[in-house]
Amino acid sequence: MFQALRHSVLTWLGVFGGALTLLSNLQGILDLAKWANWLTVKWSEFATPVVSELIGLFGIRVTSSATAMIAMAIFVSAIAIGARIENEFRQNVYEEWPIRWSNIINKRVLLAFVLYVSEVILVVLAFSTPMIASIAIRFPYAFILLGFAMYCGAIVVGLRGWPLWCSLVVAICMVVFSYIFGYSVRSPELADVSETASVVVASAFAVTCGLIVVVVAPPLAFTKRVIFMVVGVLLVIALSELSQLGLTATL
Repeated sequence: MFQALRHSVLTWLGVFGGALTLLSNLQGILDLAKWANWLTVKWSEFATPVVSELIGLFGIRVTSSATAMIAMAIFVSAIAIGARIENEFRQNVYEEWPIRWSNIINKRVLLAFVLYVSEVILVVLAFSTPMIASIAIRFPYAFILLGFAMYCGAIVVGLRGWPLWCSLVVAICMVVFSYIFGYSVRSPELADVSETASVVVASAFAVTCGLIVVVVAPPLAFTKRVIFMVVGVLLVIALSELSQLGLTATL
């Protein structure tokens, strides 16, 4: 029992950290109950300074949305590494997925990298180039769908050798996460770099996270833990809605 828990610590850290990070960024999208708001505020007060200090080691301070994206990349990486540790020590559920350079040094991962970088460049140009910005403003939904399609395509292509359903589930989850981080209400900015630079820094962490997943994460184990994280978020949202309905009915 103790051995199993010890091997699962990193996984649970990633799952709970990722779930709370998502909930913290849902405050501006959903009307959460008071207890859920308290939970997310306390988590933000703890996690945001820690991640900010980590980024500060590079001598910069990025925007709050970029900080949230970087935090998520760290927690997803923790899930990937934790799933690998569990896979190595739990022989009854062992999943054959060896760590090797060919997992990342191949044409599909290169194509995925090109797709992702192209999507990041598109976003950066929308912030910095008047012509691209005007196109994005004129056709916002088409621009957003194009960006998400490129992002989703990069993930599916990059997860070489994974079962298709696993790569699709992971891709859809990551697209939803990006939407949440992009449209959440932001706290007052304390960044000392531009929005464009913040996007580039967050994207660098996302690429690093993606490479960690591709190299070390057993596909089935990783996908199940991402699903578990999403289910946890949905459960908290459901409990929040139920508590608010109960409060309304009492009043």
